[in-house]
Amino acid sequence: WLKDKQDAKFIIPAINPHKSLIPLAVWQSSPLLTNGNEQSHRDINRDGINLTMLGGIMRGMQYNFHVQSSVIL
Repeated sequence: WLKDKQDAKFIIPAINPHKSLIPLAVWQSSPLLTNGNEQSHRDINRDGINLTMLGGIMRGMQYNFHVQSSVIL
């Protein structure tokens, strides 16, 4: 398993900021968890699935408006 991961050129840079080409400031500013992204995915799917194309666009627009209006500036 380890040999396979070492041979893949993207694995070590993806988990070690000192081996990555991403600037350290950018690396440190990113969230440690992707939980917010996962929650957003769950929330939008809870609002509706199996919609028509237009229905999905309208539902997404309503969802985005709702999320944007709930952000505290």
